[in-house]
Amino acid sequence: MKKKPNGYRYFYHLTGCLFGIFILAVLIINFLVPDRGFSQKENRVLASRPAISVSQLTSGKFADGYETYVNDQFFLRDWWITLRATAQRILGNTEENGVFLGKSGYLMEDFTAPSQERLNRTVNAMTDFAARHSDLPQYALIAPNAVNILSDKLPALAAATDQNPYLDATAAALEKAGVTFVDVRDTLSQHKDDGIYYHTDHHWTTQGAYFAYMQLAKVLGIDSSSISYDKLPVSMSFQGTLSAKSGFRASEKEEMDVFLPRDDSVPSSVVNYVDEQKKTASFYDTSKLETRDKYAMFFNGNHGKVVITTPTEENRTLLVIKDSYANSLIPFLAPYYRKIVMVDPRYFYDDLEELMQVEEIQEVLYLYNANTFYSDTSLELALMPQSSTDSTPDSIETDNTDTLLLLLTTLLLTIQKLKAYLKKAFCKMCVTICGNDFSDIL
Repeated sequence: MKKKPNGYRYFYHLTGCLFGIFILAVLIINFLVPDRGFSQKENRVLASRPAISVSQLTSGKFADGYETYVNDQFFLRDWWITLRATAQRILGNTEENGVFLGKSGYLMEDFTAPSQERLNRTVNAMTDFAARHSDLPQYALIAPNAVNILSDKLPALAAATDQNPYLDATAAALEKAGVTFVDVRDTLSQHKDDGIYYHTDHHWTTQGAYFAYMQLAKVLGIDSSSISYDKLPVSMSFQGTLSAKSGFRASEKEEMDVFLPRDDSVPSSVVNYVDEQKKTASFYDTSKLETRDKYAMFFNGNHGKVVITTPTEENRTLLVIKDSYANSLIPFLAPYYRKIVMVDPRYFYDDLEELMQVEEIQEVLYLYNANTFYSDTSLELALMPQSSTDSTPDSIETDNTDTLLLLLTTLLLTIQKLKAYLKKAFCKMCVTICGNDFSDIL
């Protein structure tokens, strides 16, 4: 007896074929569309195509790098992130890409705990630096992030990593080496309901920076009561990187403020962007308020070296080794120092020891947020004496022809394995979707 056509089976096969065509079209578009170097929405540099080498292939690093590259350069990536976050939110998921969807509208980035080796290397670099400059007062302010201070805003059952054990261990090690650790956790906790962190960004607000400054001023011997400030909103459409990273609260905008001195007698500062050879009489670049990265309004973003000079009565010179959290706090310190030299190790490639001598540094302040401090490796490199970082092992002579042959052989084997795998996967897909096996043709 002849079976009747199955309409459902035809529909499923057609849907499967259309889906396969869609996937193929996306792959082709990804191949043809030029790579992006920077994501304005996420405010970060995107991964580029990794270079192929024998060591990269054999170690597996090439595969990991290529996966990161594909994720960063995927066609309509921002749209897919938002779509995925919306779907996950409907399903009740409150975490996406390391960002928690918290209560009261807060997005909070999870803390990635460093390895003990990584932590030791960073702290040892700081204590060695302290020993070399034991005649100078040195301070460290590592600001806790919102996931720490606003832990009561985390979603239920959120498996967030606790920053406090690492902050405690760092404080103990630095204090032992003579570096004064300025612990602002209690101060920020007392003001946790005063808008000290942005809802959609990983930074603290200017209000949060001000509360931290008030505690830091006492340690630095600064009379913070001598200058009063007014809070001035400069934007009502700020949207931070956590929103872009997670896809949560994609349409939410929030307020961004600056604090300006009430007294006109407060001396004005000159900001010198050394690498860019540019000077300005303001801490703020208001043109950035028209861009996606509005937080770059503070000191025009991050730079390798920035020198701030202020005609103060006291002749004090401060070196600030920092990340972007410092950008909204430094304007409060400027009226009390004749010179402040800001160095961001992520973009600073000169000799820090030479800078100490040339700028006649009298005090040193480390000013970071915990997430960056415990994940970044550039601080350790910047603190090393230049002679240590410049020394390289003797080069090993190899035969270029043998190396080239080895590379070509490895690539050939990889291509053959990939071809066999794709053939097998394609045939299996065709059998599942269309009911036909094209292995003989392939």
